[in-house]
Amino acid sequence: MEDRFSIADRYILTMRIIQPARVQDVLRAYAEMWDVKEDDRLKDVIYSLHEKMREDGLLVDVRKGTYLLTAKGMEIAARFIKEREIDNRRLFLMKRQRRLYQ
Repeated sequence: MEDRFSIADRYILTMRIIQPARVQDVLRAYAEMWDVKEDDRLKDVIYSLHEKMREDGLLVDVRKGTYLLTAKGMEIAARFIKEREIDNRRLFLMKRQRRLYQ
């Protein structure tokens, strides 16, 4: 994916691709998808973005600690990339994870 997105944009796109997910899952996938180093600074930013999005009504808790994007959150993610690209990225991640497990 392109580097034209802000951290918040990248977070919501990552959440859209891997949902339902815990914030820890989003952090791990974010670092992998956007090729950034997972460190304490990134962790702090991701956790604060997560809280802000929950407060703004972009995330809904489906199980304890597991979240989905609301319709409003899905609309925001749809503005950035096409649905087909989201599906392709999800498939790519699944294949990569499957290879790591073997």
